[in-house]
Amino acid sequence: MKNVLFVCTGNTCRSPMAQGICEKICFDERLPVRVDSAGLSVKQGEPATENAVVACREIGVDISRHRATDVRTLDLSSYDAVYTMSQRHKNALIALGANPYKIWVLATEEGGIPDPYGGDLDIYRECRNALREAVEISINEL
Repeated sequence: MKNVLFVCTGNTCRSPMAQGICEKICFDERLPVRVDSAGLSVKQGEPATENAVVACREIGVDISRHRATDVRTLDLSSYDAVYTMSQRHKNALIALGANPYKIWVLATEEGGIPDPYGGDLDIYRECRNALREAVEISINEL
């Protein structure tokens, strides 16, 4: 079983969406992958934003029970792959002592995944679609 972690800033938009999308892909394809998400600047226990929940629900992904987790509470060495939303997130994880050879920025060629926080539902849909594409590519490379 592979262990995968998605990391963003607050763990209320991008990383929980990526986690839910990845879990669905792994379930549908019967891939032995355990998926978590966390953030670097978190209000512990905060739910996913409403627009993130709605955007994911539209594609059959339920993140309504998600609660934010601070990445500092996790053992980063236990993950086979850590995916971040930006180079800044990757640099922060390396500064925390994470193995840089196990960290990848999603959608690197596009400069990462833009933060939809505070945006309308269409912005979240764009983010969700970018995440779905990036997660599908990343999971196939595991």
